[in-house]
Amino acid sequence: MPPITAPRRSPRALLATAALAAGAWATALPALADSYPSKPVTIVVPFAAGGTVDRVARQVQQALQDKLGQTVVIDNRGGAGGTIGTALVAKSAPDGYTVEMVFDSYATEQHIYPKLPYDTARDLTGVSYMVRSPMVLAVTASGPYQTLADYVAAGKKGSVSYASVGAGSSNHLAAEMFHQAAGTSGIHTPYRGGGPAVSDLMGGHVESIIASLPLVLPHIQSGKLRALAVTAPKRVAALPDVPAIAESYPGFEIYSWVGMVAPAQTPAATLDKLADATIAALRDPAVAGRITESGFEVVAGGRDDMNRLVQAESQRWGQLIKNRGIVAQ
Repeated sequence: MPPITAPRRSPRALLATAALAAGAWATALPALADSYPSKPVTIVVPFAAGGTVDRVARQVQQALQDKLGQTVVIDNRGGAGGTIGTALVAKSAPDGYTVEMVFDSYATEQHIYPKLPYDTARDLTGVSYMVRSPMVLAVTASGPYQTLADYVAAGKKGSVSYASVGAGSSNHLAAEMFHQAAGTSGIHTPYRGGGPAVSDLMGGHVESIIASLPLVLPHIQSGKLRALAVTAPKRVAALPDVPAIAESYPGFEIYSWVGMVAPAQTPAATLDKLADATIAALRDPAVAGRITESGFEVVAGGRDDMNRLVQAESQRWGQLIKNRGIVAQ
């Protein structure tokens, strides 16, 4: 019996079939976006519970649920300076059901980790530039440093240890920038999140941290930590007696920030719905009040704002990272 073969199809027929398939997929994407969200949305927080990003996520969680009309689940995936959680989101289905709230270190990951399994510019896109805050150089209240001058003197005499949430984070880069400006020496100790870093600082296992105001403010107010200086260009209302680093080193200005990103191929309509819901949640008076009281400034920026921020921060810090030889530890 001769072999059975499939009937030959003309190139025109094959192209027509491919066009129909592509058309069906293109039609399906808007349909999926129109029904979004039809199930719970997971927000990956790439740091341990209790840190800056985790706190923002939990402050907006209920309001975001109300705006989306669906459950919002927070999934903490700490480690490797936030890159473990980001890798998970970068490889997730681009359907808006797995997104990420990122810290400022997100903008510098490509400079720090040359072999990442993702490219932030290619695989991810902005949803919202959510909040920002000045940072605080803080030490344990029971330690020897009473003023910024004390800290600088110790750093010139020897080395002072400082904590961060990972290589390339604003904690790390702010400390490197400070030590460069002051001519001091520091020993970097990275942690899986802001919570563990501050806990070790209060326990005396590390000497200092330059951290977001909301992360350390409660511990400063309770007397467990001492604020030596802030990274805003001038003194901040929450700590009026604490000098700005710029008073001693002009031009020193750094902000910590939190934003939301999603897989790059997520339909624009889905991204818009998620961005609109996030912005509305941030502008909710009760939510905005809690965020402001904790030390953050509500930005409530959109998709383009977040993408511009990431690009600008990457350019700003790339040269410092190269000059200081900063690499993943």
